[in-house]
Amino acid sequence: MKQVFVNDSNVTIASVNHFNSTQRKIAFVVVSPSLRNLENIKYHYILQGYDNHWYSQSSNSIQFNALSPGSYTLFVKAESMGNFSNVIQYSFRIIKPFYLQIWFLISALFIFLAIVYFVYRWQVEKQKLKLKLLNELNVSKLTAIQSQMNPHFIFNSLNSIQDFVLQQDAIKAYDAIGKFATLIRKIMLHSEKEFIDIEEELAILNVYLELEMMRIKKDFHYSINSHDLADIEIPPMLIQPFIENSIKHGLLHKQGEKILTVDMTISGDVFICEIQDNGIGRRQSGIIKSRQNKEHTSFAGSALEKRMQILKKHFGGNFSVEILDLHDKEGNATGTKVILKAPFKYIY
Repeated sequence: MKQVFVNDSNVTIASVNHFNSTQRKIAFVVVSPSLRNLENIKYHYILQGYDNHWYSQSSNSIQFNALSPGSYTLFVKAESMGNFSNVIQYSFRIIKPFYLQIWFLISALFIFLAIVYFVYRWQVEKQKLKLKLLNELNVSKLTAIQSQMNPHFIFNSLNSIQDFVLQQDAIKAYDAIGKFATLIRKIMLHSEKEFIDIEEELAILNVYLELEMMRIKKDFHYSINSHDLADIEIPPMLIQPFIENSIKHGLLHKQGEKILTVDMTISGDVFICEIQDNGIGRRQSGIIKSRQNKEHTSFAGSALEKRMQILKKHFGGNFSVEILDLHDKEGNATGTKVILKAPFKYIY
């Protein structure tokens, strides 16, 4: 064996040579043991690991252009006029690329199984979180229903109806019963929905406030200004609990005219509802509750705040509540304002 070329570059001849996976073009140059009758010399060769057949050629250059990774041994002998030289051999190995190495395949399999495992765990956790949020949302709906149909409201509404019956005022009694039934039906109907038309929310609020007017009977006035909002949907049962708090904790304890205003607007992608009353204010209301030894947290407090957090996690968007105490120039309480923000959807 005179020379060995790997990718057209001469390499040192050794007993065993190792080449990388890119060194696949290999050529061998052999020389005849005799300088006589060179034109009649034939070279016979076999490359074990590649083929099992002997090949013959007159050229002393043997070339393989694209050998696969593996172990090979080249056997060569020269023939001149029926006489054969001794067989020479050359062993070499082309190493597999790293991505075919056993260590890489095992590592890749391990990484693949790890990815599958973590994706599976991620999907399981995602489903658990989804179910948790759904359960929380259902709990928030029940809480909202309870806030709208709490025992005090039902008792007071039935008392109002009873008063009309005792007064033998059949028209007002019939009207109150109809409004009460309508309110219950609408609340039950919309409790399963994630968003409802703004017109439906306004209808619920009007029926509720009409029932409260029947109960308070005098010096109570309210107005709802929706600024002709239409073709939008908002989360149901958000506004009424704040209106109830304004009436229960601010207006019922006030002497004289009781005024409640509800103002609805949109700003960008946020629905804004401002609820304002001219009641006694939160500080005076807290003093009254303290005198009555009532440890009561309003729905607009921790319960509604928790519901807002649940809705924000479930729907995304801007859910927030801001409560402002109103005062005159002398610092006397003149009421309370609630600023409620929530996302909305256009109806197309």
